[in-house]
Amino acid sequence: MKKYLTVFFALALIFTSCAERKKVADKTNGKNTAIELSKNASIIEIDNRLTDVDSLVFVFYKDPLGKDSLRYTRFYNQHVTTENGATDILKTQIKLPTERFEKVKKCRSEGKVWCFNRGKIFQTLYVSDFNENCSFMFVIKNGQFYYSALNADFKEMFHSFKVLSITPISQKS
Repeated sequence: MKKYLTVFFALALIFTSCAERKKVADKTNGKNTAIELSKNASIIEIDNRLTDVDSLVFVFYKDPLGKDSLRYTRFYNQHVTTENGATDILKTQIKLPTERFEKVKKCRSEGKVWCFNRGKIFQTLYVSDFNENCSFMFVIKNGQFYYSALNADFKEMFHSFKVLSITPISQKS
């Protein structure tokens, strides 16, 4: 009898633990659990925390088409902005529908956008605008890649910030 009680309590503990993990997962994903599985969900639907973005760091790889595909992201320039206009343009961009892929596209990203709220980074968006075949923003969520086309306002902002970007202090010799 003692053995059965031990097994019963062990199973009860496991099931309770799994239920608690699911509650935590539901809280961290907000209401988006069903939406993020949608093939055409927007990036903001996939991660609704993006509604609270208050500052951005635009990162531009120095040699995005370099030969070393494992290290091309190591050196970059960046531009930091807290302008409401920039966050508004980003919020419009991330409302566009996406296309979901299980693997990253062959086209490399040109840079990324680190999204912040109250001084803490909470999401990274990857961007490329090399040519019309390689013009996108994507986010990674649950091992899936969600790509959206770039709108004209975001493209213009992206390229203007690229001109303004500087090498971070950590990379200066």
